[in-house]
Amino acid sequence: MSDASYSSAVHSSTVTPSSWRDLFSSSQVIQEYISTLTPFEEKGLAIAIDHLGPSFDMKRSSGFVRWKETRDAKSK
Repeated sequence: MSDASYSSAVHSSTVTPSSWRDLFSSSQVIQEYISTLTPFEEKGLAIAIDHLGPSFDMKRSSGFVRWKETRDAKSK
């Protein structure tokens, strides 16, 4: 996704799960993480994306990092 379309999606007046899920459609592991989120966590993610804009990095977010560590530990 280009920076312009990312910025447009992130800075739209309403950030919804359907709009921000498309931002991460290229990463299977991020899609897997998003599918585990509760509605409350989805709202938090939408707020983070809205407020942080292009500086938001899912792979560095604390929730994703904790989830991935747990997932990787279970697969060992």
